[in-house]
Amino acid sequence: MGSWWSSTESSSSSYRSDQSREEARDPKLVPRRTRRDEVRIGVVGDPGAGKSTFINSVRGLRPRDPGAARAGLTHTTAEPTEYPHPDLPDSLVLIDFPGVLLRRQTGRYGDFNIGQYLIDFGSYMRSCDVFLVFCRGRIQHNPISIAMAAARMGKKVLFVRSQFDKDVADKENDDPEYFDDKCSVHLMEELRQDYIRVLREVGWPRDVREDEVFIISGRLEYVTQDMWDALELKKAILGHRI
Repeated sequence: MGSWWSSTESSSSSYRSDQSREEARDPKLVPRRTRRDEVRIGVVGDPGAGKSTFINSVRGLRPRDPGAARAGLTHTTAEPTEYPHPDLPDSLVLIDFPGVLLRRQTGRYGDFNIGQYLIDFGSYMRSCDVFLVFCRGRIQHNPISIAMAAARMGKKVLFVRSQFDKDVADKENDDPEYFDDKCSVHLMEELRQDYIRVLREVGWPRDVREDEVFIISGRLEYVTQDMWDALELKKAILGHRI
């Protein structure tokens, strides 16, 4: 496992030096590792992107099972929450991060502010080794802002399009002839290349490899059956991929 995790690529020096005033260090203590060889995986994305659902599924749980992450159609994650992986409980932890922040002065949801996000959660981000960046469809601004902050910290970043079952259903509805001579694998690869193209256009600091973009559905039945890229993502999480 160590060889894959130790291959974390640092950002370019010019990108790393682009530290804005918004990204001030938060005053909180960095969480302690329980073991020296512990791997900490941050899971970030907008609310509703399927972060908690995937964390439950990869642990073999449904939302109502004991120890499951809260999942639903509303904001369910207010603070970073740690979930040990059942196969490696002492050395592999998934951390579910909040999405859009609350406006503290009104108690309502407001515009996303990466500076405030880092003030609140930067210490937890620095404690992570790898980030999974979840989008439920097209690339969204908020999770990419978090991903860029993680990259500036020198973290490994992987990208997850997380609701491919809905992508397939939408394609069948909008373009029913598409599947006359193609299958879901063709649609996966089209979406993967589009993801890479958009990341390049928004200024991601380096080329993104195809094996750094995963197309999945995070629902339990698809993850347990290793549908689409679920198996590859599980291998990446478990550190078996070099």
